[in-house]
Amino acid sequence: MKVGDLVSVVQKLGCDMPPRLRDRGLGVVVGVTESEPLHFPSVGLVQVSDEVEVALATGATEVFFPESLEVISESR
Repeated sequence: MKVGDLVSVVQKLGCDMPPRLRDRGLGVVVGVTESEPLHFPSVGLVQVSDEVEVALATGATEVFFPESLEVISESR
């Protein structure tokens, strides 16, 4: 996933089974921030997910985890 990709955003809410989903619509990726691993003394390093900033069709810009995004069209 990279800047300029067109994505469909569907958020998974909570940890219910079956999961509750919120369709946020289409958007364009405007930024990707790679996360630093977290260190827990009893566990060690834990890699957390990157953050993807998306400009939604509603006009809002929000940050999502890649798991909430599906690439519809890749930028060149």
